[in-house]
Amino acid sequence: MRSSLPLLASAVFLAFGSLTHAQTSPRVDQADAFKRQQELDKKLREATTPGGATMEAPELFQGELKDVGPQSILQMKQKRQLFEVALDSQFLHTSNQNLGEDAQGTTLFVNTAQIALTPLPIQTSRGVVAPRLGYRHQWFNYGLGDRPASKGDTDFSLQAVFGEVKWAFRQDWIAEAGIEWSRLMNDLELPSLNRHQFYAEVLPRFGLTRNVALSETKTFTFAWQINYHLTDAAPLLPTSVSGVTRSANDRMDNSFLAAYTHVFGPKLSVQPYYRLLLTRYGGQAARFDYLHTFGLSAYVPLAQNVSLRTFLSYEMKDSDAPLIPDYQKFDLGGGLNLSVRF
Repeated sequence: MRSSLPLLASAVFLAFGSLTHAQTSPRVDQADAFKRQQELDKKLREATTPGGATMEAPELFQGELKDVGPQSILQMKQKRQLFEVALDSQFLHTSNQNLGEDAQGTTLFVNTAQIALTPLPIQTSRGVVAPRLGYRHQWFNYGLGDRPASKGDTDFSLQAVFGEVKWAFRQDWIAEAGIEWSRLMNDLELPSLNRHQFYAEVLPRFGLTRNVALSETKTFTFAWQINYHLTDAAPLLPTSVSGVTRSANDRMDNSFLAAYTHVFGPKLSVQPYYRLLLTRYGGQAARFDYLHTFGLSAYVPLAQNVSLRTFLSYEMKDSDAPLIPDYQKFDLGGGLNLSVRF
C-alpha cells in the first residue's frame, strides 16, 4: 500500500500539471480569436473597396459608349501615404470566459493601438506586391460592469511586431505571407508580477484569398490560411514533475473561411460567415482540435476614417484529448475603429 502512494502522487501531479498548464489557454485562445476577427474585418474592407486609379463614367445617353468607347473620370493622384495608424475599441459579452464545459459569462473590453509602415506597392509583370511592417499593442480587460466585482486577475495585454507581404497575382486572387512575434503579459497589480510575461510565440503564416463579385454590392469571399505557432510558455510545475515543456503549446492551424458580403447603400455592409479551424498540437501530448465558428458582422462608416461595427458569433470546439474540455460559446458586441494614413 505504501509503495503505491508515490505512484498515485505522481499521477496526480502529472494530471494537475497538464490541467494547470492548460489554464493559460483561454487567454491565448482569446487573443487568437481576436486576431482572426481583425483579419476578417480586413478581408471585408478588401472585398468592398474598388481598386484602380480611375472609375468608369456613366453614359450620358443610351448607346454613348458604343460611339465613343468607355470614358474615365480623371482622379487627382494623391500623395503617397507611408504610414497607417489604427485605434480600435471593442466591447462584447461572452458566454464562456474560461472556454470550459461549465460556461461562465462575462464582458470583455479590448483596445488596440497599431502603427504600420506601408511602402509603395511594387508593380510586377505578375501582379502587385504590397509589403507591410508594424507594431501592435492590445489590452484585454474582463468583467467590466459585472456583478460581483471585476475579474481583474485575468486581464492581460499583448505586444506584437509583424511583417507581411500581399501579392495580387490574378484578378480577385490574393496570396499573402507573413511572420509575427508576440507576447502576452499579466496585468496584475502585484509589484512582483506586474507586466509578467506568461506566453510568447513566433507565428509564420501563409494564405490565399479569393473574392467572387456577383455585383457591385454582393461578394463571396473564400480564404485558406496555414499558421505554425512556435511557442514559449513556462509551466506552473517543473518539467521533471509535470512532463510539460515550454514548447508544449506548439501547434499548426489550418483555417478555412467562407463569407458573403452584402452592401446596402453607402452606409451599411453585412457579412455572414463560417470558419473551420483545424489545430494540431505536437510533442508528447499530440492532439487535434476542431473549432467551428458561425458569425454575422455589420459595418457602418461614420466618417472618412471612422467606422462602427456590431457582431455576433457562435463557436463549438471538439478535441480528441480527454483532458481538454469541449465547449460552446456565444459572443455579442460592437466596436469602433479609427484608421489614419499619412
